[in-house]
Amino acid sequence: MQHDYDCFGDVLAFDSTYRKNLYNRPLVIISGTNHHRQTIIFGFGLLEDEKIPSYKWLLRSFLDVMRQKEPMVVVTDGDKSMKKAIRSEFPNATHRPCSWHLAWNVVSNIKDANFCSAFKTAVYGNFVVEEFENYWAEMVESFGLENNDWIEKTYEKRAQWANAYLCDKFCARVRTTLRCEGINSSLKKFIRSGNCLLELVENLDRVVKDYQNNEFMADFKCLYSEPVMTTGLESIEKAVSKVYTREIFFEVKKQIESVAALLVLHHETYGTIQKFMLRKFRRPLRVYTILYNSSSKNYECSCKLWNSLGVPCSHIFCAMKELEIEALPRRLVLRRSCKDAKTLEKVGAVPMADPEKAFRERYGSMWSACMSMCYIAA
Repeated sequence: MQHDYDCFGDVLAFDSTYRKNLYNRPLVIISGTNHHRQTIIFGFGLLEDEKIPSYKWLLRSFLDVMRQKEPMVVVTDGDKSMKKAIRSEFPNATHRPCSWHLAWNVVSNIKDANFCSAFKTAVYGNFVVEEFENYWAEMVESFGLENNDWIEKTYEKRAQWANAYLCDKFCARVRTTLRCEGINSSLKKFIRSGNCLLELVENLDRVVKDYQNNEFMADFKCLYSEPVMTTGLESIEKAVSKVYTREIFFEVKKQIESVAALLVLHHETYGTIQKFMLRKFRRPLRVYTILYNSSSKNYECSCKLWNSLGVPCSHIFCAMKELEIEALPRRLVLRRSCKDAKTLEKVGAVPMADPEKAFRERYGSMWSACMSMCYIAA
């Protein structure tokens, strides 16, 4: 689990459940996603209560176990104690409230199906900040909710839930705590409410092994099967298929297929920088700008899909087609999305000037290697 966190611990989801143990105490589940877009468990915490000191103790203990590596994004439900603890122990992390709980609050407070649909567009829409502000003002005015207290409080927190403000934050598609809810349902197969502490820990270990087995199965399919090439950009598609796991590849493939609907409006060169301006077929109002640096092999797109989801967008693939480039630059490939995401080789060497860090790296690598050896032997 330490090795899993080392590879995929940039985005976490927290949730708690009751009545899973003899003591009727909250059991906190800490989870994320792996390179197959599967749920992966980083840890559990059995707490005395759901107050701020308990959550702070949990997060400090979690950091100690995971060698002080902080996550970049943390997704939770609306628990205020957990939110304050995260702000204290993970000061550099972006806290996102669960989108599902947010939608449920809309249903509870507004009770208008049309508004719920409009609000969902505000949460997930690909707006820039100015477009979001205009859309929100028009939406609130059209439904006559200018003086609604819940609307005002939700708007004040827009930087935590609106995609327009979070498009630069990588979230690995973790926007809700529903994965934790899925773990809750899995717990029922392994855990009984009468379990004592020892039985609880043993059964939680079985839950983790069950999820790890799902990953082993996905690894097997990924290593010993080849996807069928179906797009017109076959050389690019084939290059992508060699890098990504099957689940990520199919996401990227959709972006490659979308190149057919793009029109190049403008292309110019400034030294090593090439600029492309694109729009979608029959959508003249939204223009996307792509910058390509030929010296660093780096791409930047105004849609910021790569920043938030970690996969290249259709606009970048369109620029690659125009430049007749087949290989995907390594800068656009997140290691957590690759087939070899969990290999022991690290990107970049450990500096010799830090012997303690070098020791931790060697210890972690040997520990992971022994786990793989034990699995093969078993």
